[in-house]
Amino acid sequence: MPLDLDRVVSHLTSLEEAILMKLIDRCQFAHNAIVYIPGQSGFDPPESASLLELRLLQQETIDAYFGRYLVPEERPFYTNLPPPKRRVKAIDPELRIRELETINLSGRILVSYLDLLPQICRADDDGHYGSSVEHDVICLQAIARRVHYAACYVAESKYQRDPNTFQSLIERQDVEGLLEKLTRKEVENEVIKRIGYKLRGLQKASDPKNRHLIEEDVIKYYFKNWIIPLTKEGEVRYLLQRRD
Repeated sequence: MPLDLDRVVSHLTSLEEAILMKLIDRCQFAHNAIVYIPGQSGFDPPESASLLELRLLQQETIDAYFGRYLVPEERPFYTNLPPPKRRVKAIDPELRIRELETINLSGRILVSYLDLLPQICRADDDGHYGSSVEHDVICLQAIARRVHYAACYVAESKYQRDPNTFQSLIERQDVEGLLEKLTRKEVENEVIKRIGYKLRGLQKASDPKNRHLIEEDVIKYYFKNWIIPLTKEGEVRYLLQRRD
């Protein structure tokens, strides 16, 4: 049965809401720049990694044991993680790609997130380092889930709607042609508009005296210049590796 693009898009909107809610939670803490500096984790003896890097690695180690990364849209930030100890259904049979790591954009997602943080958090240090990196991990995994879900399922559903054109582009390994075929500016503009509307709704009952609020334009810019381009890059990677 062909993938239902409307169902895929509906799930993407719910993933977007999750990202917004998690970013709002993170920005209740200050930026706390020290947690991103290597060697400043506060561990004794000292660790060469940053506090965020250590927290993220420990979380992904646990997740790997539980089989999280057998799920297509769950792509890790670290390599060489332990094998799963729990039996989990592997690659979705609706997908047509054997090696999911070919679509892994987590490294770029981390760069985008670290660029975003100073724009949504207070530019000071409140000492809540553990809480900050805990929320960072939650935010990073939510963003990665959204990007990689779209990379797999949007790409496959679009392929199924026009297989002849896509197959010709794939056979030629035509990256620019695939990108052009996947791009729908009117849809992207609707996503940006929807993000702004949802952020306003989530924050409208908050008192700025008690809650730190995120500026709408900052989030719109982040989706326009990071999330959407990364998503399309993931879709192209998926299609280039697609096999019947």
